[in-house]
Amino acid sequence: MPVSRANALALALGAVFLAAPVLAEQPGKPLVLTSPNAESAQKPEAPTELPAAAPAQPAAHAEFPGGPAKPGPRFEVEELKAPDPDAVGVLDEAQGGLGMAMWHGTPAALVRKVLPSLPAAAGSRAVHSLTRRLLLSAATAPEGNRGQSPSLLELRAERLFAMGEVDGLSSLLKAAPGALASPGLSRLKVDTWLLAGDAKAACAEAPVMAQGGPLDPRLSVFCQISAGKTLEAGMALDMMRERKDADHAFIVAAEAMGGTPPAKLDKLPNPTPLHLAAFKAAKLPLPADTVANAPPSMLHAIADNPAMAADLRITAAERAEALGILDTDSLRKLMTGVSLTPAEQQAAGTQGDKSPRGRAMWLRAVGAEAAPAVRAELIARILASATERRAFSATARLYAPLIADLKPAPDLVAAAPMMARALYAAARPEAAGNWLSLAKTDPAGAKLAAGLWPLARLTRVGLDPSPGDSFAGWAETALSDERRAVVTMAMLQAVGEPVPASALLAHAAGSSTAPGPKPAMKALLRASAEGTRRAETVLLASAALGETGLESIDPDTLNRVVVFLRQAGFEREARELATEAVLANGG
Repeated sequence: MPVSRANALALALGAVFLAAPVLAEQPGKPLVLTSPNAESAQKPEAPTELPAAAPAQPAAHAEFPGGPAKPGPRFEVEELKAPDPDAVGVLDEAQGGLGMAMWHGTPAALVRKVLPSLPAAAGSRAVHSLTRRLLLSAATAPEGNRGQSPSLLELRAERLFAMGEVDGLSSLLKAAPGALASPGLSRLKVDTWLLAGDAKAACAEAPVMAQGGPLDPRLSVFCQISAGKTLEAGMALDMMRERKDADHAFIVAAEAMGGTPPAKLDKLPNPTPLHLAAFKAAKLPLPADTVANAPPSMLHAIADNPAMAADLRITAAERAEALGILDTDSLRKLMTGVSLTPAEQQAAGTQGDKSPRGRAMWLRAVGAEAAPAVRAELIARILASATERRAFSATARLYAPLIADLKPAPDLVAAAPMMARALYAAARPEAAGNWLSLAKTDPAGAKLAAGLWPLARLTRVGLDPSPGDSFAGWAETALSDERRAVVTMAMLQAVGEPVPASALLAHAAGSSTAPGPKPAMKALLRASAEGTRRAETVLLASAALGETGLESIDPDTLNRVVVFLRQAGFEREARELATEAVLANGG
């Protein structure tokens, strides 16, 4: 009866969606979307799990020359160094920072060479989070950095901007000492504050930016209108319209900011932070192609624009959440809070989860479903469909609270394997274990549960040694898929799980064609981990993985990164990466 009810619900989405509570947006009051790390300065992140400390070494004793003591104290005069402004940061160790001494032993030449190559769109949320913490940490600059240009702060700021970490970057730039002022840093300040919605700060920085070259007349117009100087802005707009290379998109937004009815605009192929700020201030939707072409730096601002169409806001928010820029709760609130007309609801109902509106309506429908068996069946279907879209982990995080409301019970056994896998993906291993136990009570579910054994080992630290038949049970379900098998075994080995040689031998022949870093990068990464140079290890690990997706990167590279992160003291983060990799490859 529950399953047939789920079928009826899936076939008649419109009726259920119309019955589900809809949280309409309030005009003029945009929903606040937050970064997963927006409150890190107030709420400390969970500390990194460190390996057992090595035995303390006896302190070195000062050696004094023999003979009778000479009268009076002896002094060594050292030149006092001014504080290094590049040490500025907004995260200390209690807030997830890597520590003031994180660059100890790392030469500035290495940092300045590798840092600009850090990925803007890492294929792992765990790596994105680690990289963010690295770049926002307050820390003494590496040896040899003093006097270098551009400043280390500017290099850090540029990468944070590219990663879309606008909130953290905004705080960092406001804490930056004046000694580090530069045209490049000033441009980053203006763009960051425009995206953060702080027009006042952006316009206050504009005169400083003008010292490095001519000021963009569009920025002048934006600031004039924002300050109520519409007459001056109108004169400048008249001049802009006469140019052959006029920016029509900006002109439309600026006119609307000044109260002129906007002209129709269909395309904006190369959006800038100024475009996004002007369109939001004018309460205008951006053209549809903006989302498709938007870099990570702009996704949060697009999702936060209440004038945008619901499907475009959701698309931008989903991309931002997948990258780790936006927290999952904000995505969930957006999807359950956007207003949809009856016609949009009907259209979305026929598209299922293939459209952003359809995914929003499924989420509402499941939340409104009170019968546990029906809810479990619907979630299982949604997760199966998400797997086909290569969006399983993101969907699992989205539905995790709704799964958590369900209690594992015999009448839900058919959905138990899928519930367990989703909870592992959502970093809820204890709850996942309860569903895994339920799945093992059913013959069909037990076989599927065997395929989840690696996730149980990767997500739980300190488990007793696993019985030998556990690996064999998993191998029966996975070894036929070479990519899945090789990546999973590489991740198990990386966290210290034994893998039989016979299983490795089955996939030993041939050569790998998967993308990966150069041998020199691997050698540098190994040396940094062996030297326990924590920041350097994170820097090189992030650069080694790059923007290649976990579903296609070289398994050996994944193995090395997980091993070396653990060796450098990042046990929790390494296991998160390993879990992401297994899930991304069908595990």
